[in-house]
Amino acid sequence: MHNKRRGSNRVRLDGWSNIITGLASAADKRKYTKATVSAILTDDELEAIYIDDGLGARIIDAIPDDMFRQGWRFVFDDIADEKKQQEKAQVYIDRFDNLKVKTKLNLAHKWARLYGGAVILLGALDGQSLDKPLNPQRIRSFDTLRVIDRSDIAFFDLKFQLDPLQPRYGLPEWYPIQFERAHGVQETRFVHHSRIIEVHGKLVPEGAAGLLTREQRYWGLSELQRCAERLGTLGGAFGSMGHLLFQVSVGKYKFKNLDDMLSAPNGGELIEKRIAAMDVMQSVFRSLLLGEDDDFVRENIQFSGVAEVIYQFFMLLSADTGIPITRLFGVSPAGLNSTGESDQLNYYDVVANRQEVELAPILRELVHIIAAWQGIEEPNIVFNPLKQMTEKEKAELEKLREDAELVKMQRYQGYVDMGVMESYMVEHLEFGDALHKIPMPEGPEVPAVEEAPEPEAGEPDDDDREEPEEDGNEHKA
Repeated sequence: MHNKRRGSNRVRLDGWSNIITGLASAADKRKYTKATVSAILTDDELEAIYIDDGLGARIIDAIPDDMFRQGWRFVFDDIADEKKQQEKAQVYIDRFDNLKVKTKLNLAHKWARLYGGAVILLGALDGQSLDKPLNPQRIRSFDTLRVIDRSDIAFFDLKFQLDPLQPRYGLPEWYPIQFERAHGVQETRFVHHSRIIEVHGKLVPEGAAGLLTREQRYWGLSELQRCAERLGTLGGAFGSMGHLLFQVSVGKYKFKNLDDMLSAPNGGELIEKRIAAMDVMQSVFRSLLLGEDDDFVRENIQFSGVAEVIYQFFMLLSADTGIPITRLFGVSPAGLNSTGESDQLNYYDVVANRQEVELAPILRELVHIIAAWQGIEEPNIVFNPLKQMTEKEKAELEKLREDAELVKMQRYQGYVDMGVMESYMVEHLEFGDALHKIPMPEGPEVPAVEEAPEPEAGEPDDDDREEPEEDGNEHKA
């Protein structure tokens, strides 16, 4: 290994070498293994893989589909009540459903992974042309999102910001987008950057000037570029196995003086007739009629060990794409006690990171435009967990919570019995003022007492009625 310290002309040589075996010498075969860049796939080749190869299509679709599978929530920090949260978020939910945000953004990410880049054109009508900045406060309607892949953008006509003092220095100010018109006629129109959302493919080093074009360095490369060679090798291996299946059992006929027979006039026809007759005998009588010096041997092709070799290709392709074997091929993991759960969790972490890095900024930009248009508060975007619990796991978790509550209740009861705490203390620790905020049920309705009618004129009042005289013969107690 050569190690040259910066700022010093001394070179230190270390490592292992062997002049007998050629290790670390000019005869070492490893020294002639170097990394090279394969030919960049064209758009036609990328489309052919996506259309005809199901595995190639899954490499493109898997991660975007998983990014949008569980969706997200709109959360307002200043609202604690779940019902009020839902009511306030419903405006954004309805707008996103109307724009078909999940479908459009999913497609944009797929085209970016396939072609290396794509844009989303905001179909917001604010009374201005496409080359003018979008004014969210003047939006009259916002009903569409249009996905445009990189091939429909004339890259060399992009108008970049060249002023280093401007915030968008080095970024496009206007995008020349080709729109399809009637009869296959295309029209190029410049669109202001405020009406465009970019989605990039696999990022590459900016200094790869000798290997990639400016367009490829700006947008990125297709996800198929890195695994195309491995994908072709795997497809060729399966194709070869398909051919071998037709030759899994081969019969060999041995004829004496075969060369003389072939050199004789009509010798080839005689041999064909002889073999045909032997095949008929074998089919009809299940036996062969052979001459004294003839022989017939059947050889079977062995496929032992082929599955293990193919599985190694699975592992390499999984490493190239960053998608676990269980997700990419739909097969169970190999090995004893293998469940694939750790691979799946690692994959979920990768998808969650892509959500935060690639998807969240797009969603926040859409939320910002809708909030400015409707004059409402902007929420936070919270992605739902990718791993969802099964019914069994939910039941087990609920059982653990119930057991914990039971232990806590028994502990509080012990404190109350010992006189350490009062019941109102337990209530305050567990519920605070929540119980006092619960409205009390109303009691039974008490019937109203009817008032006595006013006495008519001339009729004596109860107070004016004469009391009966006491009877002198009243019973004595």
